[in-house]
Amino acid sequence: MPNPSISDRFEKRKLETYARTLLEAAKTENRVLENIEPLKAEANASPEVLSVLSQMAANGDLDKLGAVLDLYSEMAEGDEATVGVTVTTAVPLDNELRMLVTQKCELDLGRNVFLIEHVDPSITGGIILSVNGRRRDASVRHQLEQAYKVMTQPGMNSEV
Repeated sequence: MPNPSISDRFEKRKLETYARTLLEAAKTENRVLENIEPLKAEANASPEVLSVLSQMAANGDLDKLGAVLDLYSEMAEGDEATVGVTVTTAVPLDNELRMLVTQKCELDLGRNVFLIEHVDPSITGGIILSVNGRRRDASVRHQLEQAYKVMTQPGMNSEV
């Protein structure tokens, strides 16, 4: 049987450290068995859920998770008329642009819109909108990528 590589041993050690940290924390609160089901749920959580939890932890807001879950349930059950639209821009939206994007999305979707704003300087400029699994990319980065594809395709006419 071959010896595990250094990276395999490192990965195993990292996993053991995470598991031991969780176990020791659970022991201090006498919740070892109670924590297993929430951990299983967490392991199956979507990247979006993990991202929100990570952001809440970074902001010191994990104590508000119960209230967030209550509000989430309330919103999911009762508000079919509103749709969340993820808006990614290179710089934060100002109030005027936020209002313009909201109005345009509401007109296009025929529903009330709640903007979920993200800033990603790597898109250089423009905007990316995501709603209900559909994505509209009008970013400068996307336009440059498309231009690059066109310019690097074989068979371009030399007269261009």
